[in-house]
Amino acid sequence: MTVEIGKKAPEFTLPADSWEREVSLQDELRDGPLVLFFYPGDWSSVCTDQLEVIEDYLPQFGERGARVAAISVDSPWSHAAFAHARELTITLLSDFNREVTKSYGVLRDEGFPDRAYFVIGKDGTVLARRVEDSPSKSPDPEDVISDLDRVVLS
Repeated sequence: MTVEIGKKAPEFTLPADSWEREVSLQDELRDGPLVLFFYPGDWSSVCTDQLEVIEDYLPQFGERGARVAAISVDSPWSHAAFAHARELTITLLSDFNREVTKSYGVLRDEGFPDRAYFVIGKDGTVLARRVEDSPSKSPDPEDVISDLDRVVLS
């Protein structure tokens, strides 16, 4: 079951662009809310398009005081190469063991995450979430911004 609105988001510490550089949920919430995206994997056309659109929206998330991170089950090495090739600055986190994806309730039977996002308040509470019904469908960033405005700025 997916993490519900109003519940504490599961804690995590995951490698980013190397096995040595880890990022935790607490790190990401230090200065405000977090929009946490889950996506199936680096390099596919749909994931590439999704992350490039999210990258384009980073200033709008920043204006609202929100940080953004994205989790897939790819390795940190894949994330580093993918971010470099696509000129992404978004924090990409590796859930190589699939534990975080499972704890958020978005692990598909095929072994990769659903396309989903969670808006997590500075206190660690899930304020909004959406899980897409198909891996081929990406969340509309305007909907994410609307959710963020509704639950954080209201």
